[in-house]
Amino acid sequence: MIPITQLMTPAPFTAKRGDLVGSTRQAMLDHGFHCLPVTDTHGRPVGIVTSWDLIHDYDEAESIESAMTSKVITVGAHETSHEAAKLMQTNFIHHLVVVEESSEVVGVISSLDLLVALLEV
Repeated sequence: MIPITQLMTPAPFTAKRGDLVGSTRQAMLDHGFHCLPVTDTHGRPVGIVTSWDLIHDYDEAESIESAMTSKVITVGAHETSHEAAKLMQTNFIHHLVVVEESSEVVGVISSLDLLVALLEV
């Protein structure tokens, strides 16, 4: 089992509730991101927005809060790849927000990250 910190994308870009759909979508396209955690002013997750969420017909000027999923599944930075895989399978998702004990976002791990790790074993 591999520590999540070795597989995750550290210090991910994040969005804020008031960010606009258009600028968030463009940032995701420009950087090749498939998801962005949405955080509060303290860096704690309040939502997640994925490329799947943004294929719907949202007005570019709408708040990202209207497109995000507010039920954020997180995993602790101290956990292993096994725990991440179990959480993804149980919740039928492809991305987890990685948090420190303070609940601050420190990374994102995807199902693709787990597959790559599996191939390297």
